[in-house]
Amino acid sequence: MQVLFFLLFVICFAFQLSTHAQGNPFLRPGSQNRKPTSIVNPAPPPPSPKPINSNLELRGFFKFEGTWHFALFDKVKNKGYWLKKGESLDDGKVQIESFNPETEVVKMKGGQTLSLKASQHKILPVPSAQPVKKKQTAAPAKSPIRLPNTNLPRVKIPPRKPTITTP
Repeated sequence: MQVLFFLLFVICFAFQLSTHAQGNPFLRPGSQNRKPTSIVNPAPPPPSPKPINSNLELRGFFKFEGTWHFALFDKVKNKGYWLKKGESLDDGKVQIESFNPETEVVKMKGGQTLSLKASQHKILPVPSAQPVKKKQTAAPAKSPIRLPNTNLPRVKIPPRKPTITTP
């Protein structure tokens, strides 16, 4: 009997050791092994932005003898320029690449596009040389006291008597 008890104890102990070595008996063998670390390559840095002169405005354009001419205005320098397609300004930083006459959009070197500003249909005041005087209209003087009309008969209104209500 003791031998049987001892043999049963050894079998249980061996089973216990085998399950602890594997961890969870319900998992597949080798599923708890360490997985190799994945190597993630960092994304390349974005290209540096090209300097675009955002202070340029398209003020006008016209076609003469088959060539388009464009009026550009630099708000920082407070100066305007007339350029043709292919001509450059500011050491080649500002150059007209193409023009679409249907959309009236000028494409500049570097991808910038310029178009005419839409009119806001506002009338701007123009200063005159002489000040304009406002016309003063004289209103008839009214008396702050209102006098009763004497042609009407006087009616005496009796005072109000409070009504007493009983609950």
